[in-house]
Amino acid sequence: MVLRRIVYTSQALKMFSKRNLLDLLHDARAFNTIDNITGILMHREGNFLQVVEGDSENIENLITRLLIDPRHNNVQIISDSSVSRRLFKNWAMGCADFDRPELSFIPGVRTDLNDPEVVEDIIDRLPEVATILLEKLY
Repeated sequence: MVLRRIVYTSQALKMFSKRNLLDLLHDARAFNTIDNITGILMHREGNFLQVVEGDSENIENLITRLLIDPRHNNVQIISDSSVSRRLFKNWAMGCADFDRPELSFIPGVRTDLNDPEVVEDIIDRLPEVATILLEKLY
């Protein structure tokens, strides 16, 4: 089966409290469960990096929702590819809050998720990052 995986970054319009982040995850998990989309949302200091994977049409609908979501702006799709397997197959939407000390050793998390070099490094190492996150967060 051919799936679509996108990686995008965005910025919160206002700082997210833990409660705001939980509300966002609740909404994302509800939509993603219905649409059979899996992935992970990475958050650090108001910056988001998200990986989502699923059927192309469902991913396209998600992109449409993301672009009009009033909680964030500056949505930039960094990677859009066809893949044969999911990296986050059991997660309707995992969350890595990179302020957590146990995640500090993952490449790039101690720097700005808005930095294109950091994002490229994470994307280049995505299978490795996915494995670490699945072990630490699941």
